[in-house]
Amino acid sequence: MTGRTDLRRKPERAVDDRDAIHDVLDEGLMAHVGLVAGTGDQAHPVVIPMLYARDGERLILHGSPASRLLRTAKGGVDVCVTVTLLDALVLARSGLHHSMNYRSIVIMGRATEVIDHAEKVAALDRLVEHTIPGRTSQVRAAHDIEVTGTTVLTLPLAECSMKVRTGGPVDDPDDLDDPAWAGLIPIGVAVGEPIPDNAASSQTVPGHVAFWARGPGQLNGRPPPAGETT
Repeated sequence: MTGRTDLRRKPERAVDDRDAIHDVLDEGLMAHVGLVAGTGDQAHPVVIPMLYARDGERLILHGSPASRLLRTAKGGVDVCVTVTLLDALVLARSGLHHSMNYRSIVIMGRATEVIDHAEKVAALDRLVEHTIPGRTSQVRAAHDIEVTGTTVLTLPLAECSMKVRTGGPVDDPDDLDDPAWAGLIPIGVAVGEPIPDNAASSQTVPGHVAFWARGPGQLNGRPPPAGETT
């Protein structure tokens, strides 16, 4: 953490462990990327949800060269990226004491555009593998024109913080005898059965698709049943 990412509200919820930060980023799928676009009287905040991937101590972002956010980000402005995993709804005996259990990452810094072609290809493959492990070996490689027509940015994790809430509700002592139910409603990612497109309807669903999962201990998908392959 740095001065910009120090926790001021409930600092006891801060987590400094680098592996824990990596685990949240590896489990998450969507980041919210924010910056100030425009100048002068036209300056305004912009926040866009984006797919991302972690590559060591940096975050990878990508999109169309026409994207206003990416064009602004690669111009050297400060960027703020957040990733949040919701673990539970916390129900208390008072409406204002309701809360959520979560793991949250905030990253600040300046993004760098990836120019080298081979590095761009590797970054784009990393985005696919982050989302669906095992997928890059099953699909065709990106055409050069596709790589050239994609903006890839990296953001260092040097300036980031993690905040976590766990546990049950924190009720006022006078409310503990209230008859209202209190406790946790766990939240997770529910995965349905894969739905093939028309051209793939007769194909066997590969294991990396059929057993895809997201959650603690499931970052590379659910283990397939005995006898199944990925």
